[in-house]
Amino acid sequence: MALTLTYNVLERNDNQLLTITDTTAVATGWGVSGNPAITGIASATNKLTLDIKIKTSDGTETTYTQINLFDEFGSFTTQADLVFALDCSMLLSAGVPLGTSDSEFPDGIYEFTYSYDSPTVSTTGTMLLDGRVTVGVYELLRTIPTKYDCGEPHEKAVLDIIFAKAYLDSIHASTYVAREDSILNQLTVLERLITNVSTYTW
Repeated sequence: MALTLTYNVLERNDNQLLTITDTTAVATGWGVSGNPAITGIASATNKLTLDIKIKTSDGTETTYTQINLFDEFGSFTTQADLVFALDCSMLLSAGVPLGTSDSEFPDGIYEFTYSYDSPTVSTTGTMLLDGRVTVGVYELLRTIPTKYDCGEPHEKAVLDIIFAKAYLDSIHASTYVAREDSILNQLTVLERLITNVSTYTW
């Protein structure tokens, strides 16, 4: 069967690293039934590449320069080698990096296109990455006083934090591609809640 690429994406807890892992199935994968071998991946031909586009909550959409995975990560022998840890310095737009190796990836809608060029085959996926607001919400949760556990009256500050956590959960529960604009609007609201707290009187 023809090569069918798949992958997954993991954002590290500090939001400074994205790890893309090849998860191509053995039955339709590398070196099977005449499919290209992993050892044949090279720089100029038989290229394995990754394209990334990010749309942030303010509506800014940036397409980054295609990453040649062989050039960036070296030769590959087995599928276990096809694990690509990216930091912000590796994403370039007009030669300008998204950030340094210590920068956090921005929250937003990410589109990943993972491709091989001989024969041409690719797969594209879109997902929400919201590590910054997630960390922000959980940092706020840590500030809730222990008296809340005892059923004491809830001050506005505590109710604001509970609201922010519920709002984050609602984003995660309803995230899918058809709701991209709505998701970005919700992300904007949550960013403001974390920064400025809410105007609700409760």
